[in-house]
Amino acid sequence: MGKRDLFTSLKPRRLSDGAVDQVVALVRSGALAPGAKLPPERDLVVRLGVSRNSLREAVRILETMGILRVVPGRGTWVREDVNQRAMQPVTSWLPVHSRDASDLLEMRETLEVKAAALAAERGTEEDLALISSCLDRLHSAVEAGDAESVIAADACFHEAVGAASGNRILAESLLSLNNLQAETRRVVVSLPGRLRRMIPEHHAVAQAILARDAEAAAKAMFTHVRRVAEEVEAVAHRERYMSKQARDSR
Repeated sequence: MGKRDLFTSLKPRRLSDGAVDQVVALVRSGALAPGAKLPPERDLVVRLGVSRNSLREAVRILETMGILRVVPGRGTWVREDVNQRAMQPVTSWLPVHSRDASDLLEMRETLEVKAAALAAERGTEEDLALISSCLDRLHSAVEAGDAESVIAADACFHEAVGAASGNRILAESLLSLNNLQAETRRVVVSLPGRLRRMIPEHHAVAQAILARDAEAAAKAMFTHVRRVAEEVEAVAHRERYMSKQARDSR
């Protein structure tokens, strides 16, 4: 008798959700043990019956949930320190305010992309120096692993980009958004691997602005804000999943 396949083809639904559910179930049952390496992407696409995009979305969610560890170019593993706490609901600000966080991120996507493009076109040398200084602060805070300093440096960076746009109303609107985002930032920076991902995203924005490339600056900012939105959605997915599991077990 051949070896039983742990993974089964998913029925039509939001396929990334199905992939997340299946991997979590396998980890819970012990079929996927801590430290286990997942099959290559091309194999999982076939075995789960999903597209590469759906699978990659699922892996991002699972990494954010603290279940998987992704090493670019090498593969994906179940985290060595995964445990039942990693799959239990967390008491946080986000589950109660997920709609507010989503609305804020939609506004950021609209306003900050434009601000980055304008900063590349209009920013003064003083403006660009401040953006560079805030980026340096962010580097230092990330290296120190100091979450509160990361939050402050991140806010500094985005406020500096807004100010460099040369549009007073836009800059003030972004400042107001930043003030509303403190709790969302705390959730985001606590996600597994998020600090590691912050630096290249912010660096791409800063480099494009410093190079006076408005199109590249807008694209880099869009990519950054969209990735943050995806990670917030990943946390929301975790909460939905755990709520469903709790209801089903009653």
